[in-house]
Amino acid sequence: MKLYYEDIEKGAVYKTGGVTVTEDAIIRYAMDYDVQPFHVDREAAKQSIFGELVASGLHTLSLTFRLCNQEGLFTKTAVAGLGFDAVRFHAPVRPGSTLRATATVLDRRMSASRPQYGIVTWLIETHDNRGDRVLSLTMSHLQESRAASVPAPAAG
Repeated sequence: MKLYYEDIEKGAVYKTGGVTVTEDAIIRYAMDYDVQPFHVDREAAKQSIFGELVASGLHTLSLTFRLCNQEGLFTKTAVAGLGFDAVRFHAPVRPGSTLRATATVLDRRMSASRPQYGIVTWLIETHDNRGDRVLSLTMSHLQESRAASVPAPAAG
């Protein structure tokens, strides 16, 4: 799916499919990116405030973007990320949780400095299979417009 700036309406809501987080995936991710006892050591995790292994917040963020990309929200026509705001980890992600994300368009406008692109601001929320919100954030990115995707006529 190619989602151009013109296709994106303020207030539109996009829902993703799901991904189930395994204990093995939690440990593998954390060993590479966030080595904390409650992410990598089952026994140490039992003694933590979580009582068991939980996914890194960074892992949850990565999975959220995987889900959004699988839906085509930030692939093909998203040109560049402009930043995140208000990133919040609301609840731990436990082994066996199935995550789904919802992306809501908060705002959209044409870029003043790059008129061939629009700027889209999103609210991204991720929930687990129990309905608990585990992550929320706002983000903005440059989105290709249909006009930008049309090749310029050859000089001649």
